[in-house]
Amino acid sequence: MYLGNTNLRGPDQKVTMTKKQINEYIHCKEDMLYFAENYFYVVDNDKGKHKIQLREFQKRMLKAFVSPTENKKYCCVLAPRQVGKSTIATIYLTHYILFNEDKTVALLANKEKTANGILRKIKLAIVEFPLWLQQGVSDTNGGWNKGAIGFENGSRLIAGSTSSSAIRSEAISLLYLDEFAHIPDNLADEFMASVYPTISSSKNTKIIIVSTPLGLNHFYHIWRGAIEKDPKKANQFMPIKINWNEVEGRDQKFKDDTIRDIGPKKWAQEFEGKFIGSSSTLIEASILERMEMLTPIDVKLGDCLYIYEQPIEGAMYMLGIDSAKGTGNDFSVVQVLKITHEHDIKQVAKYSNNLIAPHDFAQVCISISEFYNDSYMMLENNEIGSSVADEIWYTHECDKILNIDKKGIGIRSTKTSKLAGNMLLKRYADAGWLEIVDRTTIYELSKYEEIRPNIFQAPRGSNDDAVMALIWALYFINTIFFDGKTNSVKAIDDKFKLSLEEKNAEEPIMIYQDDVSVEEDLPEGWGYTENYDDNSSMSI
Repeated sequence: MYLGNTNLRGPDQKVTMTKKQINEYIHCKEDMLYFAENYFYVVDNDKGKHKIQLREFQKRMLKAFVSPTENKKYCCVLAPRQVGKSTIATIYLTHYILFNEDKTVALLANKEKTANGILRKIKLAIVEFPLWLQQGVSDTNGGWNKGAIGFENGSRLIAGSTSSSAIRSEAISLLYLDEFAHIPDNLADEFMASVYPTISSSKNTKIIIVSTPLGLNHFYHIWRGAIEKDPKKANQFMPIKINWNEVEGRDQKFKDDTIRDIGPKKWAQEFEGKFIGSSSTLIEASILERMEMLTPIDVKLGDCLYIYEQPIEGAMYMLGIDSAKGTGNDFSVVQVLKITHEHDIKQVAKYSNNLIAPHDFAQVCISISEFYNDSYMMLENNEIGSSVADEIWYTHECDKILNIDKKGIGIRSTKTSKLAGNMLLKRYADAGWLEIVDRTTIYELSKYEEIRPNIFQAPRGSNDDAVMALIWALYFINTIFFDGKTNSVKAIDDKFKLSLEEKNAEEPIMIYQDDVSVEEDLPEGWGYTENYDDNSSMSI
């Protein structure tokens, strides 16, 4: 026994086995389905404690976990709510640590409470096994604790959240990620950057990801790579999709009743497996799902600048800038668009940082501008953006900001200008004139919804900084500075040009032109910047 529990096999506890039991042990080891349906007990509200009877889709999942097909190494499961995902996890993980030696399993979820809940089910199942089917609990290998169990065969299981550092130094044999889509994007990125490469580098490591969808985030990126038919774009995950009506008792009445309770948006996301459950996003779901997320070809500026295309000599680029305080909440973002033609625009880079101070961000903006052929900037000057604009314009004497606000430097975000920018982005996305390739940008667009008539923003707790920076970069097309259908900034008339003697050496020149007619209903006071001289900057 272990700690007084006679149903739990303790360390160094010898168990005499009959020939029949030996054969049963071998049968359970070689056939997980047999093991589950003959020895695995679960507890639910309707039946209480009972021996599990696997549904067909559960058998399909377990078989795939054991031996992924389609030349795949790992498994990615897209599943609706309440289909017994945690039950399948308990069966597979229990079998793995019982019948394999010297293995370490990491069971991670979006919340530590969720992971510990699955571990608790594993413990409840193990104590129902006959002692001859168990492994002795080993205190030196993890014991029988809230967040871990360890056996004498050298195998153990660690439970925690993906934000935990508990597995950073572990040699993981099996990584099981539960509800991965519900992990915040920044934590998922950190996890994938720091932990995933080490685990996936082993030839024998197994990775299983199971989740309901939640927008076009990191889980969507993995799922899309799993279902990709092109071998050059596909990843190593075998896709497994569970349909809501594969569960007994779920029929049309269940669907109708559930939609009345939670609404069609939640139903589409949590039961139909739709990554975008809302019809109120600025850009239609079908268009967002067709966007191809690319991997950056280079990363600079403290891993905050994702480069998807290096600058091309003679090409025209435009920067869209949305500023933040740098306190860890909203992000300061620079979007870089390459404008080949009025109807041929591509996102080529994106900078994002929620910890950078405004005066440092100003230097980043100048640096990126110089890197991309001394490109101009469309900078929102509301609130902290005004400080960034002043830092660029006055402190560093950089004249690359296009001025659309006669009361300040940059462009003012108003109800009118923001709506015009939203409609412009929608028109370009719908027509296929704008190629968006950055994963975070696409994810934010998948949650950028109309909350009131003509008012679009991200839901509470989410960010839309990348979207706003993208909008301001594209907004250039709608200004007098864009020279028709060519890829250049419109030149000024001769009557406005200054000679060297007339220039004020103290600061850059700003000239404004009022009552300008443009395509959209936009504010008056479109500004213009006159070139000055070279500016100090940081290098990329």
